[in-house]
Amino acid sequence: MPLDETFIENILTYDNFNRTRNLSIILFLANLILLFIDSTNSAKGLWIINNAYKDLFYSHVVLGLVTLLFILVSYRVKAHSANEITSSHKLNVILFALFILSITAVISGWITQYFHGQSNVYVMACFTIAVMFNYKPKVAALLYGLSGVAYMILLTISQKDPNIRMGYYIDGSLLVVISYFLSTVLYKLKQQELQHKYNLEDLVTERTKELKAANNSLSQEILERKRAEIEMARLDRLNLIGEMAASISHEVRNPLTTVKGFLQLLRNKQDSRDKEHFDLMIEELDRANSILSEFLSISRTKPTMLEWHNINDIVSATLPLVQADALNNDKLCTVELNNVPDLQLDIQEIRQLLLNLVRNGFEAMACGGQLRIRTSFTDSEVALVVSDEGNGIEQHIMEKLGTPFFTTKQQGTGLGLAVCYSIVSRHNGRISVETSPKGSTFYVYFKLSK
Repeated sequence: MPLDETFIENILTYDNFNRTRNLSIILFLANLILLFIDSTNSAKGLWIINNAYKDLFYSHVVLGLVTLLFILVSYRVKAHSANEITSSHKLNVILFALFILSITAVISGWITQYFHGQSNVYVMACFTIAVMFNYKPKVAALLYGLSGVAYMILLTISQKDPNIRMGYYIDGSLLVVISYFLSTVLYKLKQQELQHKYNLEDLVTERTKELKAANNSLSQEILERKRAEIEMARLDRLNLIGEMAASISHEVRNPLTTVKGFLQLLRNKQDSRDKEHFDLMIEELDRANSILSEFLSISRTKPTMLEWHNINDIVSATLPLVQADALNNDKLCTVELNNVPDLQLDIQEIRQLLLNLVRNGFEAMACGGQLRIRTSFTDSEVALVVSDEGNGIEQHIMEKLGTPFFTTKQQGTGLGLAVCYSIVSRHNGRISVETSPKGSTFYVYFKLSK
């Protein structure tokens, strides 16, 4: 994208302004030497022999005073960047160039004609201004045009020989034209240089942004791939355990059922004092059978009855059980059900999923803690969110969430979250967990059917 012409002009003016100050300091110091030479010439009596030496002294005084004025102005009207350039700065650099060209035109066109007839001072000034400063072609034409006219008029007054005067006219005209074209060429080259420089910087910035975006995308892709690999490994473990569960659960349940039946028969034949022991044994068999049921729930081959339901209805139907658990555990439970579209769900499995998450949340909190159940949806997913106010989950535990038989509870089986992950997997969903010292939040996402 091309730079704004005004901005480029401000950059050039900023450079001109700094060079004006530097050149003013150099000329002021050099002028001190010239004034010393003038005083020496006065001591030698040259001012009496030729009045031009006295006029040269006056021109040096003017040069010293004006350059000092420009030095003071440059420190008074400061500019720290191109954005701070104003009309005052622009006028300052134009007036400086006009003064240098004018006073050298006076010296070369009038004063020096009376003792050596050289125009070296004006020549040096023209080329110095052309090389050091960058002016617009119109400004350069004005500067060289006015100083050139002054030079010609002064030559006409000071030079009496018409032939010599004509030669000076030709030399002066060529000097003005060459200086103008040199200034214009250098100005355009500087413009192109600035344009190229800032375009290159913009291009580098743009490419850097693209590389950062590509790097971020690649990093995200690598992270997603690692997550997918971890999820695949976890699902493989679930699948293996599920196949084991499917193959052994029925074989273990049959003898358990037989033992339970005989214990019930024997219980009825025993004295009342032994019935407590039989009740305890039957209760433990029921507990073992419950663990087998949970273990069997992990199996991916378990049939799932998917029908169109609204998850809000399932949450509402399960809410009495949740409220009862909250009351028994001295906890609070709040529910926020937003309008969500229907999904293909297995009611029993979603109830089990919700109860497992809720009971884990209750167990993670101290008395008086509040658990929140919320539903929401986006364009592609419906979310079931369960948040607690516990102490959060440690990182090394987070990595093992959903692993069968892994538990941090003394009386836990380590199958609750494994069952949740299995249920969500059978519904083609996903589980995301956020945790902090202030609590944990489980997000269960179900994809919307197209």
